[in-house]
Amino acid sequence: MTIDTKELNSLATHFKRLPIDDQIATMGYLYQELGGSLFSSDMASKKVEEVVKQVTEMREGGQVEFLQDVLSDRDRDEVVLDINPSKAMAQLIPGDGVESPIAEYEKLSPNERLAVWYNLASKLGDSVAAMPNDYSLSSEAQELFTSLKSYETEAKLQFLSQIV
Repeated sequence: MTIDTKELNSLATHFKRLPIDDQIATMGYLYQELGGSLFSSDMASKKVEEVVKQVTEMREGGQVEFLQDVLSDRDRDEVVLDINPSKAMAQLIPGDGVESPIAEYEKLSPNERLAVWYNLASKLGDSVAAMPNDYSLSSEAQELFTSLKSYETEAKLQFLSQIV
């Protein structure tokens, strides 16, 4: 099934309205659905490998924050602290020794960004924070994911290019 640009734009707009955790989970499921059909020369570029390496070296909380920051429209200089005081203190104290690779990510081409997400999705649960076992997509996110599953690989990649 092919997808027209208007429908693609509508799906991307719908995706952007989802809560950030649903966005991350939907992308993870979509990348898992695509599997190995994504390999290209951009997957192995040094810039992609460097961003992926930086993310995998972060603590789990830093990894999740990176994914949230990449997908959110919020100001990159803004810091949102956890409501739990002990967690907020941990966020304020440097400890990773690893800077967030947001700036490097933003310099990447759309295909390289797809490659970063693909590489991170392939490492979920290993060197990248896994989705919690009890997490389930909202009904809106599940509906979007189900719609996307019916499209061909090229249409899925067009969708992903719009949102990364």
